[in-house]
Amino acid sequence: MTVTLLDFKQWTRGSFRDRLHAVWLRLRGGELTAVRAAASVAVGLAIGVTPLWGLHFFLVLAVCLPLRLDFPLSYLAANISIPVIAPFLTMAELEIGSFVLTGSGLPMSLAMVKARGAGLFMKEMAVGTLVFSPAISTLGGALTFAIVRLVRGRRGAARSELDLALDRVAERYASRAKKPAYYYVRSKLAADPIARRVAELGATLPLGEVIDAGCGRGQLGVLLLEQSLATRVTGFDWDDEKVAAATSAAAGLPASFRTGDLREPLGLEADTALLVDVLHYLTDGEQDAVLRNVARAARRTVVVRELDPDRGWRSRVTRLQEAVTTGFGYNRGARVNVRPIAALTAVLEAEGFAVEVTPCWGGTPFANVLLVARRSVPASSAAADAV
Repeated sequence: MTVTLLDFKQWTRGSFRDRLHAVWLRLRGGELTAVRAAASVAVGLAIGVTPLWGLHFFLVLAVCLPLRLDFPLSYLAANISIPVIAPFLTMAELEIGSFVLTGSGLPMSLAMVKARGAGLFMKEMAVGTLVFSPAISTLGGALTFAIVRLVRGRRGAARSELDLALDRVAERYASRAKKPAYYYVRSKLAADPIARRVAELGATLPLGEVIDAGCGRGQLGVLLLEQSLATRVTGFDWDDEKVAAATSAAAGLPASFRTGDLREPLGLEADTALLVDVLHYLTDGEQDAVLRNVARAARRTVVVRELDPDRGWRSRVTRLQEAVTTGFGYNRGARVNVRPIAALTAVLEAEGFAVEVTPCWGGTPFANVLLVARRSVPASSAAADAV
């Protein structure tokens, strides 16, 4: 078969394009799911804020290729350290490092700067970077995950009744609560699987009157009422601003929210009790006491969402995320105290409940699990046995 010069050029051009396409696909790593987008952005931010200018491209490439993350997206995030922003990042890292090492901010005079010496500044930069890098990485990754999930959800052709209910709940916060509460609730409903899991549970199991212990901004209770999956919701939390947001958003619904400490006796009774993402901020003894109080207040069902410390890399990622958000005061917990799930189920079983544990992380990288405890022994009998 005779091959003309034109055929050879076309074959070469096609082969080169195929090679380029293959390289591009390898750099992208695969379908850009919400988890992969979040991880890619997190890696880029973590590397981009380090003072290793000139090496960011190679460092991002070295991390993204073996992990099959999206290199172009990750490197775009790494460019947070463009010349206009880099000085502010450096100052933030120095301030953090100075506060960690000396308990105070940077000196403002040139004489004080000279007196400190270059060695201390290098230490402050290193320590500040070690703190700042995972913090901005975690927050940026979480925000990316929420945005991708939200955008893809809106692009979907079919909207389920649950999707519409989630939209209605978010709009309640848009029209009645402060903007930060709205943005938080909107991203939480879009990204966190707990809302869907609780709604699905309510569709198969009568929830009746619901206590939401540690309700936060109250979006779970509002969702249950929006879907008529609960007859009434009573929630409490120790954060006044969150309680105010919940109260505003629940206007017109059979719900009440108040400020309270769940470590105190509840003084309430309901068919179902929710305890979501709360226990790990308490000591061991406080966790047991809260579980007992909640269990004794629930006539039929207790739903607990907690961190499982035995889920490998997921557990490590979740511990880091909790440490960052708690350390920066975003979460008001005094500590992060994660216990084996078996220790929590034992308390509920002692109160007369049969407990089922299932994963509740959805497409997120976290180690959350859901404990659905159904009463198998009458409350009075369980309380008597515990005495």
